[in-house]
Amino acid sequence: MTSTAEAPLPSCGALDYGGGMREVSIVGAIEEYLAYHHLKEPLRAFQNEVERQNLLFEPSRASLRVTRDVEDVLRNFDDGEMNKFLEAWQRVMPESFHCSKKGRSLELRLHAHFATLSSRQILQAGQEPDAACLHQDLEPFRSFLAERDVDDGGGEEALMPLFALPFVQRPYAQPNVKDIFSQRWLHELRRDVEDALRSQQPVIPVIYDVLEQQSNPEMGDRAWQSVWAELLRLADTSLDAMALLGQGVPVAPELLCGARQQLELLREHVPGGLELQLKSQLDPRPGISPMSPARSVRSRAATAMPRMPREVNFFTLAQFVCAGAEERRLRFGDGAPTLAAVLRAVLQRIASAESPVAERRGFLVSVACFDVLGVRSRPDVLPQLMSDPGLAELVLGILAVLACEAVGRRYIVANLASVERMVDVLKLQPLDSSLHIQALAAMQRLSLRRAAQDRMIALGIVEWVVGVLGWQGEGQGTPSEFSLEFGSAMLMNLALRSAGKRKCVEQDTLTVALNLMEHWNPQIRTHINGTLYSLLSVVSFRARAKNAGLEGVLRSIHAQAISLTDEISARQIEYLLEQLNPQEQAQGDGAESGEDDEDDDENFLEEEELAGLLLGDRSGISAEEALRPFLVSEPGVVEVQSREFQNCVGRNYAPTR
Repeated sequence: MTSTAEAPLPSCGALDYGGGMREVSIVGAIEEYLAYHHLKEPLRAFQNEVERQNLLFEPSRASLRVTRDVEDVLRNFDDGEMNKFLEAWQRVMPESFHCSKKGRSLELRLHAHFATLSSRQILQAGQEPDAACLHQDLEPFRSFLAERDVDDGGGEEALMPLFALPFVQRPYAQPNVKDIFSQRWLHELRRDVEDALRSQQPVIPVIYDVLEQQSNPEMGDRAWQSVWAELLRLADTSLDAMALLGQGVPVAPELLCGARQQLELLREHVPGGLELQLKSQLDPRPGISPMSPARSVRSRAATAMPRMPREVNFFTLAQFVCAGAEERRLRFGDGAPTLAAVLRAVLQRIASAESPVAERRGFLVSVACFDVLGVRSRPDVLPQLMSDPGLAELVLGILAVLACEAVGRRYIVANLASVERMVDVLKLQPLDSSLHIQALAAMQRLSLRRAAQDRMIALGIVEWVVGVLGWQGEGQGTPSEFSLEFGSAMLMNLALRSAGKRKCVEQDTLTVALNLMEHWNPQIRTHINGTLYSLLSVVSFRARAKNAGLEGVLRSIHAQAISLTDEISARQIEYLLEQLNPQEQAQGDGAESGEDDEDDDENFLEEEELAGLLLGDRSGISAEEALRPFLVSEPGVVEVQSREFQNCVGRNYAPTR
């Protein structure tokens, strides 16, 4: 909830079981009951034990112990610490669970997970595991299976491939086994592990609910109104997500994760809520689901409104960044920080995961609002900074983060010379270099805007992307998973334009698409499907696709998606089949299917992860030290900046609901 009004005081029912008003009421009720029946010895013993346990001032140890156990075991699971996990798993879960059908099947899946963990990570990085290393990793699992029989799988057909895992060559490429190496399989396993752990939560005593029903309703009216308002907002968001899924549009993982986190908080305020188990399959922790460059859901508003950094004089900061070396020395003195230190500080303020999103977004808006990079006032500065070998990496990192927000993209494309310079970097730098990674991230995000799309197409980016996606052993090196994912997303955006479609048709885009349509990364598959959907509106491309047997390929993929209950992939393929066989035969290159620049309202700063590659070394000058010369010293500057900042926010960000 985004209201700035003071939050109402919670009712006693909103507090934890232990160390709160509710606990005081219950202890008092028990003492009253014992005294009423003249049970003096039990009363004295109860009072002594309450005091010894410090029950009135600390949260209940019963719930805390389970919570800590769950967190510790899941942390070991996520960190891949097999021995620590299995030791804690044996300790936390009861013997009855280990002997049950569910416990045996889960143990089998856990051992398979740790045996394939290293190979799964290698595959995620776009590489192929070494056969000898994989064989060595699977050896403990082979020994584990030797001590068990098929019945330990609980008779579940879905677990049968696990028994073949150590005995097949290149299991990650075998149709019946490769699912074990997927993120979906891992997420399902983690969900089941968490459900099993949380099932050990002790049953909340009935007395809590009894006293809750008798409590004064007026005490919690305002608190309950807040809870219901938030639940209704989450329900509304869920309906939006269901509507999108019904149309075959994937729902962004961050939307579902955010909703799940909020439900975790709300359940603490509902009687019996801590006993409920949430069944969503997405892990709420950031970083578990890989970031996708493609925007699956139109964001109606930023999740956290920008908060202005009032302590920084952005007018002076812009003068420093845009000045020449000699001008900078004369104006700011020899003791001023280096330009590299200042740019790193700017990057840290807009990208550091340690800072709240509202503050990062506020600094980002200020960079654009006050033209810190001279895009509007000094158009020559930004291309020059990108041409400086000592600064290019930092500048590209800043541009990549700016491009996460609509206001940042609008700011950058106001001077297309910077886009031209990024194209040069993209074409010349090795695919695994940091310069290439930052440039590709920035350009993929900028490809959401029409002006940038047109310039990229004119500069030959379509040809370059098709060459990278269809790499044949030449050029700038082997494309990484990152290059394939962000490159395919950029191609999908460029193929929305008629000029982009024509460029794609001139290239061997169909062959490239056929080779990537069954890629293990679902994001790459989605981008390729989106590109094909646009190109199939071109009559000549559609005819070539039919002659190449695309329809048969699509129907085969569709059948596989149905068998795997992958509804999103199945729906995408259905759209492609409809586009391949349209009821009305269109002529020409197909209509423009993209959006105009005024429709660009995507804000996804929360998902930015790449800048961490440039912020890893904190041994140098800190952001606070580097920005110290630019602190506001005059109240009038704060007032002027605040007014311009609010105007900029009003133009670029819709208020949150």
